[in-house]
Amino acid sequence: MRYLVAMGGNAITSEKKLGKVSEAIARLRKEGNSIILTHGNGPQVGELALEENKSLALLTAQTEAEIGLEIRSSLIDELGKKGLKNDVVIMITPVLVDGNDDEFREPTKPIGKFLTPREAKVMRERGFSIKKLKGGLRRVVPSPKPLDIAGLGVIKELLSGGHIVIAAGGGGVAMKRRGKREVYSDAVIDKDYISSLLASLAGVDRMVILTNVDGAYLDFGSRSQLMINTVRAEEAERMIREGEFEEGSMLPKVRACVDFARRTGKKAAIGSISDPYAALRLKSTVVTP
Repeated sequence: MRYLVAMGGNAITSEKKLGKVSEAIARLRKEGNSIILTHGNGPQVGELALEENKSLALLTAQTEAEIGLEIRSSLIDELGKKGLKNDVVIMITPVLVDGNDDEFREPTKPIGKFLTPREAKVMRERGFSIKKLKGGLRRVVPSPKPLDIAGLGVIKELLSGGHIVIAAGGGGVAMKRRGKREVYSDAVIDKDYISSLLASLAGVDRMVILTNVDGAYLDFGSRSQLMINTVRAEEAERMIREGEFEEGSMLPKVRACVDFARRTGKKAAIGSISDPYAALRLKSTVVTP
């Protein structure tokens, strides 16, 4: 089978969590499966954006390389333990977006750490957009929908050649058309949305999104919260319309799973990064066509 496994940027800040994901990926590989890995970069790119006066696209490319190397190193260790070849490739991945996407007018993607009211005030004075989320205040930036993926053919060739491919890290490098040229876009692409698009275009059999909770919940955070087990795409869309999932948190993950299930007729899952093999075996929230 072909898998796409997406992990959040917070996972990379924990050596223990990254080790668990790498061990699960090595198990999949030993079973003969092909794997594409994607990852977030929200915490990392948020910190860099405060320090460096560069386009978010360039900062994404920077973190894509750095985080990719960390994941590759962890994977090589686990593959070696199982006597497997170290065929792990990192691809910096340009992704085309629409320069007129509504996100450029009303940004929604949180990056960086949670802010104190004082920090938020200072950042607003510097011209940054700040939004109040369930966990607190965070900077938000444009996150346009991905339209196309450069290097898709190469990714598919590497996958067919037996490589584990780390691609579209941090959502990929946002590019937009200016006349006949492609130029950097000062935006970040949601890791979940690019994962769904890449999984669909690469002919993946199963997409798994790993996060800090063990699945998607109804009434999350309340005493009556209830984890969703298996849900059809149509029912998940109803839950989205009813506002069950938070923007910038679980909402893009559920939407990405619905999109993948509808495009491909295959299953997608959301599960815990602390128990990745359970999610890979569909013992978590599963969205079916």
